[in-house]
Amino acid sequence: MKRFLTLVLFLFFCLTVFCSDRKAALRYDFSDPAVLKRSWEFHGGLLMIPRTVFKIEKITSAVDGMALVVEAKSSTGVLMTDPKIDLKKYPILRWRWRIIRQVKPVLPEPDDQAAVIYLGDGTMIRQKSIGYRWEHHTPVGHKKDIKYSGGMMHVKASCIRNKKTETGRWVIEEVDVLADFIRAYKRFPGNYFVLGVGGNSQYTGSNTRVEIDYIEFLPRKKDSEAKK
Repeated sequence: MKRFLTLVLFLFFCLTVFCSDRKAALRYDFSDPAVLKRSWEFHGGLLMIPRTVFKIEKITSAVDGMALVVEAKSSTGVLMTDPKIDLKKYPILRWRWRIIRQVKPVLPEPDDQAAVIYLGDGTMIRQKSIGYRWEHHTPVGHKKDIKYSGGMMHVKASCIRNKKTETGRWVIEEVDVLADFIRAYKRFPGNYFVLGVGGNSQYTGSNTRVEIDYIEFLPRKKDSEAKK
């Protein structure tokens, strides 16, 4: 009888946890290789600089067995998509990634990242975004205000991973991207905004590789969940 009651309580606990988990409004799980051509576009190429490679590969340890691979070999570039969701309802950005090859350890550290996740708005001639970067020496939590193309592109960047995270280990990130954007620019993002994935290694001549299992947008946790 005790074993039966223990089993019932265990199943009830599992069911409670499962049911309380937030449902993603939008999830890029990269299980379909054609999604890159259908929904994403390459941007940020520079003259005489190689383009960062974005491709979907079979990765057995990924949740769905497939992952987005970001390989930067002395290169730069960003892959962008239009999420078409209501950020006020789904302000939480969550993703799972791991690093395979890191940026070369150069000091002082140049503006290279093995991978970066962007969210921003604007036009082709004036853009504002925030970026969550996987760097090398930069301390986790360090923030940087960067302007590119003569100030047309403005990025509020944060280092959320560096060399201290071991190679090959999957890690999950969860950020309140709406709150971060408002904190950075003192306003809500425009109705049209983009999600971006980048990799840059042109300054260090690195050959980096990061694998991204999925990216998703979720609602904020309810008060009862947040207190757990």
